[in-house]
Amino acid sequence: MNQLYAGTGTPAHYSAHEAVTAAPILWRDERPDAAFEVVRRALRSGEAGTGRLRLMQLTGSVQADVMRQLPLEDAAHLARGLSNYALATICERLPASTARPILRSLPDFKRQGVEMILAHRRNL
Repeated sequence: MNQLYAGTGTPAHYSAHEAVTAAPILWRDERPDAAFEVVRRALRSGEAGTGRLRLMQLTGSVQADVMRQLPLEDAAHLARGLSNYALATICERLPASTARPILRSLPDFKRQGVEMILAHRRNL
């Protein structure tokens, strides 16, 4: 076992290259339920930026799962801070019954931008 992991050594005992490669990121939790909890907790504590950042780090299908599970007011709040393109790609993966209320809750200029992107992508 690597001494850094075993707790018997310090980075000073290794070259810079060895110290950097000794502790890789081993996993990233992509489960929809875990992602949903992180985003929901951030929104509930008033940290919408953190919730958006976490949402955007997820894959497209997991983003849609998270938006589908959120209450409408939280999903709408999150959607207002996303770019038009990011929101359009998420809405493409959502059922129309979920996407429509989110889009209706947006300001007119943002909703029109997202709808224009969606219409263009449908015509491709």
